[in-house]
Amino acid sequence: MAFPASKEPIIVMADVRSVRVHLQHYDRHLAQLEELRRLLHDQLAALTPATGGRASRADRQVADIEAALDRMDRERYGVCTDCTSFIPYEQLLRAPHRLACDGCAVPPQREASA
Repeated sequence: MAFPASKEPIIVMADVRSVRVHLQHYDRHLAQLEELRRLLHDQLAALTPATGGRASRADRQVADIEAALDRMDRERYGVCTDCTSFIPYEQLLRAPHRLACDGCAVPPQREASA
């Protein structure tokens, strides 16, 4: 007697390894996000907003850091606002509040007039 073909997918060992690798990458990604969150909170704690009528550099830095934390909470953190690619982790470590990747953040060079 023949059994009907199962409609359930057959999982092979290569798929299991692939899933495990993806989970490892995801765990590493979460650990990096937590490290960046701590870095942002440390930077925020180190800054004291200036009290005065005009905005200071420290006030702007506080606003940038708070905006980065907000993007992190909304799961929009680490994506370049210009080209929409992921900003590499190393670039975020240098400036965790950044909005653009190095490629988009660098202003285009102007050609020298002849």
